[in-house]
Amino acid sequence: MKIKHFHSILLILTLLLVYMDLTWRIDGNLSFVQIFGFQEGSDIFMQFRRPRVLSAIFTGAGLSLAGLIMQTLFRNPLAGPYLVGITPGATFGIAVLLFAQPILVHFELNNQLNILTASILGSLFALFLQLILNRGFESTTRLLLTGMVLSFLFAAGVDLLQNLGNIEQIKQFSLWGMGSFERVTPTEIPWLVLPGILGFAFVFWNRFKLDAYLLGDMYALSSGVNVKTLRRAMIWIGAIISGWITAFCGPVSFIGLIAPHVAKHLCKTESHQKILFPTVLWGIFLCVSADLLAHELIEGITLQVNAISALIGAPILIMSFRKVRG
Repeated sequence: MKIKHFHSILLILTLLLVYMDLTWRIDGNLSFVQIFGFQEGSDIFMQFRRPRVLSAIFTGAGLSLAGLIMQTLFRNPLAGPYLVGITPGATFGIAVLLFAQPILVHFELNNQLNILTASILGSLFALFLQLILNRGFESTTRLLLTGMVLSFLFAAGVDLLQNLGNIEQIKQFSLWGMGSFERVTPTEIPWLVLPGILGFAFVFWNRFKLDAYLLGDMYALSSGVNVKTLRRAMIWIGAIISGWITAFCGPVSFIGLIAPHVAKHLCKTESHQKILFPTVLWGIFLCVSADLLAHELIEGITLQVNAISALIGAPILIMSFRKVRG
């Protein structure tokens, strides 16, 4: 089967999953125009179901692009926001905000902007640590081990910070840490679109420069690419996208790693122009699948999206270890 035909089928499957996620066990009959926003539907659908599914779509797109940028930055097919420690860094940043509030009360920011700022700063901090500890970006094993160590360090920092909080704060942080698309309100949906647009525009605009960067600094420089500027841009944009989405939806693992990884494998190329759309499509497919399974796998029980995405992504990652040498 040709790749373009395969991705056409994947697009149809993704649209089917979106439709199922929107309408599964919904009370009442919804018309097509109500489901897709051309007419008002029930309050439950408008306030909860549709924002949740839209959040899954935009989160999948954003995280897949962040993962693509991270894999290009490190020139490593196993880099991703979660495994290299960026998402744990965002979690640590939000823990600092939540449990060290007496230090931060002088900031005149609204609550969501506080969370967003803390998450992005935590992501940047983690990414800069990775860059310092992995100069050269050659070793897959070293990258993953460093990411694991950073994750443990951030987790230890979060555990220590929780000792400063009260029961209500700890409960709030634990619920946030499970990862969920339900907490995004209809008014916040436009804000969740922005990181995906930023990532898509950056990759598309710099697609040829990113291709040259993958071949090494010397080749990129000889092609007229300002490597330092491009690398700095990848650091900022990758961290901003990851931190932004984590602030709204909590940590969602493996999507940013698996989506570009599978797209490259199936397309048999690392050309950013050719894998850009497949990467986004795979991210949406994986995220909507995780959301659908989390809510409908067991009737009456909502599972953790983060756990479902890990169950989907971990086997794919394990299989890739057989083909990638550190």
